[in-house]
Amino acid sequence: MLRTCLLSLAIFCSQSIFAGVTIDGTRIIFPSNAKSISVQLRNGLSTPALVQTWIDNGDIDQIPNADQIPFVLTPPLSRVEPNRGQIIRIIPTGSPSLPQDRESLFWFNMLDIPPDDPQYVGKNLLTFNVRTRIKLFYRPSNLKMSANTAYASIKAKYNQLTKEINLNNPTPYFITITQMDFQSKSEHMEYSQAVMLKPFSQQAVDKLTVNFSPEKFSYQIVNDLGGNQDFETKFD
Repeated sequence: MLRTCLLSLAIFCSQSIFAGVTIDGTRIIFPSNAKSISVQLRNGLSTPALVQTWIDNGDIDQIPNADQIPFVLTPPLSRVEPNRGQIIRIIPTGSPSLPQDRESLFWFNMLDIPPDDPQYVGKNLLTFNVRTRIKLFYRPSNLKMSANTAYASIKAKYNQLTKEINLNNPTPYFITITQMDFQSKSEHMEYSQAVMLKPFSQQAVDKLTVNFSPEKFSYQIVNDLGGNQDFETKFD
């Protein structure tokens, strides 16, 4: 199926510039009361593409067995015509069962396989299979707070002994923070590495030492639409 080549590589990306086929959106929310949801793929090139899709539970190097993932995809393998789209349906199987008091995280994968091109037959070429991977959140319908309320609920605490910042997510949602700013009356420090907080979890900000006592904590999160929202709170 692939072109004749000297070497074939698979590139992992999140909406790569190399991909002919892209996914609409940067994350997927699956409400627990939904019978199915649709994911839109689009082929922006002038040639057809063969696309394989699957869901994993966090191990980037493994395609899990069907009994490990509570969803099926249809179709799992599809041909996307030039400048056209393809809808992939995600359907729950109910097994294995998932917690109903918090979100669960999975990953939606798409492998874009380049087609044969007659003009390159017999030539030594470097070809790329482009893999795109985005988050898929399973969200129980009976959670006790909204996502917007959860975003504003992050707490920060400064450890005077270790000079570390500890973040607390007391909510049932996964929350991804992309920007942080720690402020005192006379100083501030920015941190721009993304941090994803699991539901009901606490963690120290990795590789960050703050040599002053911060009083305010400003942070930016990624919402359900993939956009950014800003929040500010005081240190505990």
